[in-house]
Amino acid sequence: MTDTTVGADREAPAAIGFFEKYLTLWVVLCIVAGIALGYLAAGFVGIVAKAEVARVNLPVAVLVWLMIVPMLLKVDFASMAQVGTYWRGIGVTRFVNWAVKPFSMALVGRP
Repeated sequence: MTDTTVGADREAPAAIGFFEKYLTLWVVLCIVAGIALGYLAAGFVGIVAKAEVARVNLPVAVLVWLMIVPMLLKVDFASMAQVGTYWRGIGVTRFVNWAVKPFSMALVGRP
């Protein structure tokens, strides 16, 4: 006989929503829509592309922030005190981000 009470206090994982389930499809549709917009409204796209401050495209900057801010709002700052317990993972991440990526991107971006 199995004991059904083992693990009963755990929460069931949340089901994947409709948007998350078809995320790849939405990305592909957005890519296609962007390409179509570039062909159909080239003048408008050119005007939007010129909206820059310090060589940063403003519409892209705003859209990136709209994508990032909701994730930042979900950060559990109370758990930041436990970051030190995961020093290996953080160490690997810092090594890759600071010692590997800049040089690999420089090699990929060479003309």
